[in-house]
Amino acid sequence: MATLSKMMKKAASSLIPLANRSLHPRNYTSAAIFTTPLKNTTINSTSNLVSRAASIPTHRHFSALAKKKPDSDDDLVNIIEEEINCAKKESVKHEAAKAPRDFAFEIEDKPGNETITLTRKYKGEEIKVTVHMSEDDLGDFEEDEEEEKEGEEKAEKEKDEEEDDEEESDPRYVELVVNVSKKSGPTLEFEVIAEPDGITINSLAVKYPNASDEDIPYAGPEFEDLDENLKEAFYDYLEVRGIQPSIAQFLYEYMAGKELKEYTGWLKTVKNFVAK
Repeated sequence: MATLSKMMKKAASSLIPLANRSLHPRNYTSAAIFTTPLKNTTINSTSNLVSRAASIPTHRHFSALAKKKPDSDDDLVNIIEEEINCAKKESVKHEAAKAPRDFAFEIEDKPGNETITLTRKYKGEEIKVTVHMSEDDLGDFEEDEEEEKEGEEKAEKEKDEEEDDEEESDPRYVELVVNVSKKSGPTLEFEVIAEPDGITINSLAVKYPNASDEDIPYAGPEFEDLDENLKEAFYDYLEVRGIQPSIAQFLYEYMAGKELKEYTGWLKTVKNFVAK
């Protein structure tokens, strides 16, 4: 009996550790397998979210990029401003242009147009003159400024020679298209060069207001081929109607000033476009 009791106690004591091992170690093993990876996954997911959030530009950042202008645009605007200042400075020279006493025309000057129109009535006739400025006449006012600076350095030595050269190389003339019309019938159209020392008729044409595009009217001979007396009579015809050398200098100064004003306005339009 004693021996049996000892054997039962030994068997019972050996079952308790087995029961403990069967209940607890699986929980420890489960925690080791699942808990640790879950923790790492959470950290990695959070890190990825932070990284993505930092790499995505905000709306404000996009707006700043959209509004930023290239440096070349700013450079262009600055150069245009310098050109505008030069044009304004040069235009002052032409602001004092005054019409001669015998100037009988009304001036129609529309901003934005490269020509002006002179109108008058003479003994039942309507005279319309379109004034053009030759591009060669206007030249480059920046070059004129450089020439002035160089001229100041040697003005006393070459004054007379420069005046002679200026008269030869810088003739002050304007191009005119003169239309003389009456209440009915055709119109006489003269193409004229007006200079301070004289008027030159380049051509004469007869214009028919009701002519169709299919009609090819006789153009007449070249003006230079006309008889000398006939040519001289046409010069007198224009002179009594106000087309004479005395208006040439005034029109030249007026058109030079207009050209600079139109150029300045054009520059401002371009500047405003680029600066937006």
